[in-house]
Amino acid sequence: MAEDSAAPIESSAVATEVGKAEEIDHLEALRRVLRKANSVNGLRRGLHETAKVLDNGTARLCLLAADCENPEYVKLIKALCDASKIHLLEIESRALLGEWCGLIKRDEEGAVRKAVKTSVAAITDFGDDSTELHILMNHLKKESA
Repeated sequence: MAEDSAAPIESSAVATEVGKAEEIDHLEALRRVLRKANSVNGLRRGLHETAKVLDNGTARLCLLAADCENPEYVKLIKALCDASKIHLLEIESRALLGEWCGLIKRDEEGAVRKAVKTSVAAITDFGDDSTELHILMNHLKKESA
């Protein structure tokens, strides 16, 4: 009897997980993919590191802050992405991109103590295959079409 009652709980838990994955938008999926890429050392931050991986073709996705103050940075990154045929996503602010890339320190209560902004970042390794990665890639395909 206990086995029969356990089976519906497991299937409803799976359905709940699938529902959560479908509800997230591409920005939340990107945030999770960035966290995973950072954990497997597949994230490059800053102009120097990003330009290097864009130039040698090892980047898989490039992120550029919309509020980047230097027009030469924007021009360089866009040209390198076009030359290497790498997707480019614009993020609304440097502070948000820095936070998503893990360039923050938190105190014991979880409040942000120090935050570093970044204008550009690139993903070289997504880590393992995930639902968030599929959501992000589907968004990129729709955007490029």
